[in-house]
Amino acid sequence: MKIYWIAIPLLFLATAAQAQVGADRQTAQEEAYDTYFRCVRVYATRYIKSEALVADVADAAMSACQDRYQDLMNTTTQLVGNAAGAQALLKDTRETARSFAVRTLLEARFPPR
Repeated sequence: MKIYWIAIPLLFLATAAQAQVGADRQTAQEEAYDTYFRCVRVYATRYIKSEALVADVADAAMSACQDRYQDLMNTTTQLVGNAAGAQALLKDTRETARSFAVRTLLEARFPPR
């Protein structure tokens, strides 16, 4: 009977530690997502006043932020436990980021009246 009284608190401690690891991974994934989109926004805003085509700037932003996307992929893989799951979760992220860059440029170049 005494073993149960010792084992139960240890079980709770192990569960709490695992929950903390999951929360840390979630936070890291959210930060990587924010960093990726911030990179795309910063790159796009650098070329607001240029004569470059919006699509070309968006493509360049995607290329310039590839390392940030890889960081996002790595943290998402750690969060879900496998690369296939991470790819499934992030399948539309690159296209969303590209659209974000295009929208950022268009809104800055042609402000609403």
